[in-house]
Amino acid sequence: MKNHNEMYQSLLSRYNEYEEKKKKRIRTIRRTVPVLACFCLTVALGVGYWDHFRNLPNIPVQPNIIEEPTIETPDTTTASTDANTTVSSETPSEPASTTVPTTNSETERMTTTTGNQTQTVTTVVTDATEAPTTEQAAEQTEAPTPTDTEPVTDPQLVTEPPVVTTVETQAPIVTEPITTTEWIRPVAPPAQPILFTDISSAIDAINTSDVSSYSEQEQEVYLSMFDRINSDGILYQVNNTDTVSLIEDRGIALFPYAAYEDVGVGCYVRYKDINYHITFYYADCDLTAQTNGIAEYLQIRMGRRCDKEINVSDTTVSLFLPDNGQTYAGAFIDQDHYFTVNTVVSEEELIEFIEALSFETLSLS
Repeated sequence: MKNHNEMYQSLLSRYNEYEEKKKKRIRTIRRTVPVLACFCLTVALGVGYWDHFRNLPNIPVQPNIIEEPTIETPDTTTASTDANTTVSSETPSEPASTTVPTTNSETERMTTTTGNQTQTVTTVVTDATEAPTTEQAAEQTEAPTPTDTEPVTDPQLVTEPPVVTTVETQAPIVTEPITTTEWIRPVAPPAQPILFTDISSAIDAINTSDVSSYSEQEQEVYLSMFDRINSDGILYQVNNTDTVSLIEDRGIALFPYAAYEDVGVGCYVRYKDINYHITFYYADCDLTAQTNGIAEYLQIRMGRRCDKEINVSDTTVSLFLPDNGQTYAGAFIDQDHYFTVNTVVSEEELIEFIEALSFETLSLS
């Protein structure tokens, strides 16, 4: 029977054998796996390239076709009163003009080449007493005659006129630059409202009507705004009460005349911990004479529809209640002035605020 030491040595030797076999297996795997992987990749690439080159399209070989040119021969008269001969020259590719020299009359022979299947006809007629024409031969080509082929002379004259192709070209269109002496005003955003810290600063600005610090485009708009307020001589301002208070930190804004807005004076008030924006507008007198009530006026001037009309303190109020959570109200103060309210409350809360609202008239002098 083995003792503890022998059992330990036997166990240790078996463990060493197991570790050695394990290392051999790992070495074998590390050596064989890359080789097998490279072999498989090579086979896959080879098969892919084989399929690619095997499926290449077969490009047919075009046969060598020589087309025979069509020769068109000009027409000349067989009889000549002064023993002169008409001149014409033609090649298979394009018609050529002829320059008539001021020498004696002569006729060149027509040469036919059988091997190249190209025929060039050149007939020259000159007159000693005739001035040279303005036509000039662009190019005359004559096929080379092989040494074993006899030239053939044909005394027959050409009987058809040459065919002249006329290519029409369109003259370029010349456009004259557009010149104008009128000054083109650049596109600019509309004039923005002017913000003041308090109502006193706004009144001082209206009385002075100084627009020199603004751009040239804004000066006209702001000057028109000041003139409209000065023509009435008054400003409307919200009264501070126990429930309604003016938010002085937000300041006072003067709104110039715009596409969908009249000249106005805006401010922020607070009622039951909710902010309300109120604007007192100077109405368009021509439009008020054509409309019937505040709802129709706001529809035409501001594009604001009327969802409901209510009566508050003998005053008709137009309500606009869109689905975005905001609520709007508007009412005439007198024939030339009206106010609007913008906030984010329910219809009942808006009506309650209008009932608690009061304002006064401030003189500009």
